Amino acid sequence: MKQIPMKISGYLLPLAVVGGAAFLVVPSSTEAYTTIGGNLGISQRDFRVFNNFTDPEANNNTTPDANFPGAQGVAMALWKANLEWASRLHGDGNGDPSQPANLGSGGANFDPSWQGLATDVGDINSNIVSQISGSSGGVLAYCETPIADGWRMRFYQDAATWSDGPNTPTNQYDIQGVACHEFGHALGLGHSTVGGATMFASAANPAVTERSITADDIAGVQFIYGVAAATKPIITSVVQSGCSITINGSNFAATGNEVWFTRVSPNTTGEPIRVTSLTSTGSQIVVTAPTTAGPGDLLVKIPGAANSTISNPWPVNPQSATAPQSYCSSSPNSVDPFGAIMGWAGSTIRSNNNFTLTTTSVPPNAACLYYFGPNQAFTAFGNGFRCVGSPVTRFPVMNASPFGDASYALNFNSGAASTIPANSTRNFQLWYRNPAGGGAGFNLSDGLSVVFCP
Repeated sequence: MKQIPMKISGYLLPLAVVGGAAFLVVPSSTEAYTTIGGNLGISQRDFRVFNNFTDPEANNNTTPDANFPGAQGVAMALWKANLEWASRLHGDGNGDPSQPANLGSGGANFDPSWQGLATDVGDINSNIVSQISGSSGGVLAYCETPIADGWRMRFYQDAATWSDGPNTPTNQYDIQGVACHEFGHALGLGHSTVGGATMFASAANPAVTERSITADDIAGVQFIYGVAAATKPIITSVVQSGCSITINGSNFAATGNEVWFTRVSPNTTGEPIRVTSLTSTGSQIVVTAPTTAGPGDLLVKIPGAANSTISNPWPVNPQSATAPQSYCSSSPNSVDPFGAIMGWAGSTIRSNNNFTLTTTSVPPNAACLYYFGPNQAFTAFGNGFRCVGSPVTRFPVMNASPFGDASYALNFNSGAASTIPANSTRNFQLWYRNPAGGGAGFNLSDGLSVVFCP
């Protein structure tokens, strides 16, 4: 167990507080880092967060960041802390104002796999970060390790006011900075004798500088895992188009590649979602994200058991490119000056067979029907606009609810919806009667464009 004692009134706590010194291995005299023996194998690269932090400041950051899709508060802070030890920049390296364009500095054969939120604190091998009640003699946080079999990290609730940043005031402690230190222990590092190193044994509040690992920390992680090999797979960009994700980079294998995704939270196992047996050109892999993949990171794993067979993590939101999009225009009707508005529920994954069209602000009990086609249009029709071009396919006539809502569940196994192929885009619209609206006596909603993945 490795602990980071906090600095009180400018003074270090007695050295006896720094636990586990007997397990330290002192390297050559040119470095000051230490190791505790062992390292994390490629099956132990996952990490999760159980967000039981009670300080309001611990979850203040609710600003979305494309570099950390789907994460806020404690989750984002801890994701950043772990990523700093990665082999190279995380995406473009941005997302942390204390180290702009520089997040991901390890340069070793080590890369983590962010696996989102856990449902409990787990055991000492679960690779989960959480809060623990109480305090312990000035200790801020600790990491339980047998290392090779995993780890667990705990933050003492009463040891400090915990802040998720990104700008932590001096009367609080920065979760990201303290966690970056503790992740060093999880990787196999002991304490450094270099003041200012992330792995130095103590931290004065707010501990923001500990977010960025120093030359001594980098030397330590490279000593344990080796300097990033020239043959290590590297991701340089990720492009999403429709249902496909194209991963660009280098050193991908011709066959047998895996792509690891973050599992949809909460993740009860910690395991990444793996798409296996993928081919590549050596510099490009095309993959379809599975339905259980959520916002997070993806990594490429090439055949082999060495630490150098895993790529750097790259941020991605697998479903973002296929989210249904509104288009065209609705027109005023007898119940709403903005007209009827299209929506949706369920999944755009065709094999899930649970996609539902929805529409609000339809005249109560009005006869209506949904129709769809591959082409878009914008043509005056009735009291509104036709948003779907020919050819079109109609679903059965039905009635809106007494509250003015309409919905229709698509069944891809039979009927009109079964003609919609995977990897295709279809455009939908609701036609409805509205005699009270005058004019032509009928109207239309706006349009909804949907990409259906396999």
